[in-house]
Amino acid sequence: MKGGLHLITFNQLRLEAESLYKSVGKLHCPALKSDVYFNSDGFHHLRYDQSRSERNKSEQKNKFLCLKSAISVIGCTTTIQEYRRVESLSRITEWFAFFAITSFSKQTRIKAIVRRVGGVGNFHFWSVMPFWNLTKDGRSVGSSDLEK
Repeated sequence: MKGGLHLITFNQLRLEAESLYKSVGKLHCPALKSDVYFNSDGFHHLRYDQSRSERNKSEQKNKFLCLKSAISVIGCTTTIQEYRRVESLSRITEWFAFFAITSFSKQTRIKAIVRRVGGVGNFHFWSVMPFWNLTKDGRSVGSSDLEK
C-alpha cells in the first residue's frame, strides 16, 4: 500500500505541475528581451531525457517542485548566467540558463533553462533543476562570501 500511496502522490504532483505549466502559455523574460513560450516540448523534457527515456520519479519530482520558482525567475531575471550554443549542419540550438536562490535556510537554488532552436526562432522553456555547490561542509548556494 505504501508504494501505491507514493505513486498517487507523484501522479498528483505531476498533474498539478502540468496544470501550472499550461496556465503560463508565454511569459516575458527581461534578460532575453522577448517572450518565452511554455510549449509541450518543455514539459516533455521535464519528464523524459534526451534519449526519450522516462526520467526516474525522483528526478521528475524535483523538477516539478522547482517549476513554480523557474517560472518566477524567467519572468523577472535581467541577467543570463550561462549560455551554450551548438551548431550542426541542419540547425543552431541555444540554451540560456538563469540561477536563483530559492532558500538560504535549506541551502537550495535552481537553474532554469530556456532554449531557442534555429538561432532566430522563439524562446521556449526547456528545463529546471535544483542546483547547488557541494563543499566539505555540505551544500552551498553560492560562494562563502555570498553567505556572509
